[in-house]
Amino acid sequence: MVELKIYDTAAKNKVDFVPLVDGKISIYVCGLTVYDLPHIGHARTFVVFDVFRRFLKNIGYEVKFVRNHTDIDDKIIRRAKEENTTPEELAGRMIDELHKDMASIDVEQADVEPRVTQHIPEIIAFIQKLFDKGYAYEAGGDVYFRVSAFKDYGKLSHRNLDEMINGVRIDVNEAKEDAADFALWKGEPSEEKPGWDSPWGRGRPGWHIECSVMSTKYLSPSFDIHGGGRDLIFPHHENEIAQAKGAQDGTFARHWMHVGMVEINGEKMSHSLKNFWTIRDIAKQVHPEALRYFFLTTHYRNNINFSHDTIHEATLRITSLYRTLDAADRILAPAMAKDASIAADDKAVQALVDPFVDAMADDLNTPKALAILAQTATRANEIIDAKGKKKPDQIRELLNCRKAMAEMGKYCGLFLREPEKALLELRDYAVKRLNLNVGEIEKLLAERTQARSEKNWAVSDQIRDKLAEMGVQILDRPEGTTWQVN
Repeated sequence: MVELKIYDTAAKNKVDFVPLVDGKISIYVCGLTVYDLPHIGHARTFVVFDVFRRFLKNIGYEVKFVRNHTDIDDKIIRRAKEENTTPEELAGRMIDELHKDMASIDVEQADVEPRVTQHIPEIIAFIQKLFDKGYAYEAGGDVYFRVSAFKDYGKLSHRNLDEMINGVRIDVNEAKEDAADFALWKGEPSEEKPGWDSPWGRGRPGWHIECSVMSTKYLSPSFDIHGGGRDLIFPHHENEIAQAKGAQDGTFARHWMHVGMVEINGEKMSHSLKNFWTIRDIAKQVHPEALRYFFLTTHYRNNINFSHDTIHEATLRITSLYRTLDAADRILAPAMAKDASIAADDKAVQALVDPFVDAMADDLNTPKALAILAQTATRANEIIDAKGKKKPDQIRELLNCRKAMAEMGKYCGLFLREPEKALLELRDYAVKRLNLNVGEIEKLLAERTQARSEKNWAVSDQIRDKLAEMGVQILDRPEGTTWQVN
């Protein structure tokens, strides 16, 4: 098994990762509060853990991956009222839309996707355990966690309590014992709002308790990795630890992985700055594999800058890689059909793939992994572009490169499409971006074909140059002429 290192937020360092159960890895990632469509920040976290999960599976681990849905919350209640619907209907609809959006960017669903409202009895029982152990108390109709009773509070975020509270929204309730105490159960006597009966009266769960309950239910009181966006370290994940360790035995999450933020043109994304991008907005303009490639260009722990230039560069890179795969296929297919003895050298392929795997195993170092992928593609292109008839050893090396690139793609969710299909999709996105008229392009190509048939090379060259000015490159192939967008 490949040796893994991950950066553990609690340890503030890279650590050797050894799973609790040999050959199996348990992961919990915080999902969304489903009151609106997911945005690009959510996309990054979801893609990072999708890549991590694919990688772990491909190196031989059995992975159990849990990601929750928060389907009851103040924001959901307010939005449902604005839309004259119920919180239940709104949350269900938003979960369906979330699944559509994630599928549009090639993110697989989790093995288990629990909803808060389906776990109310477990949440109530969990809170009762905290009462029994002296961590919970009632105040002003609500139930709170007594932070002062949990001596390890703050070890995840590495700050003292005053530092953590400063600048963070804290529930204001004069009945609380301490300003840092947080809600486990919110009393809601009104029948007009969603609520459930409990030993402390009618109400609904606080935000933090849900993840402590659902992660330990579907994994165990001790599991391998808890992940999420870096903005969740405090207070959400800090509070999860306090609740989980306070209520039951076990280490809770043994390791913590946090994903950096997405900035838009160098600024924090926000509605007020009018730079807020939903996944649905982006999916209309950016190919899913270009978006994934973009996310992989920066280490997951660092912030990443989303801009026209960075997305355009990622699109060019994934397009180039697919062109390499497509060109390799066009050479390999006839060569292998002619000579059935041509086969890849498994050891040579593995020698190309091993450095890629090593980079991924080193705290998911995707920038280094992409550089190794690029080196393999460069060698493939050298063979493809070499003049003259390809020799048998060149064909075999090209096949080795082709197989290695496909293998690397499996580890991170790239090259999910047949190259020819992917290039057509990427071309369609480029056409939309440049506002090109496909009818005009096809008409010019037909005129060029006619000119070439009449050996009118001057007209043929004029049309080629006109298309080039539009950003269109002509590809003359034995089976006919086609085109792509540069």
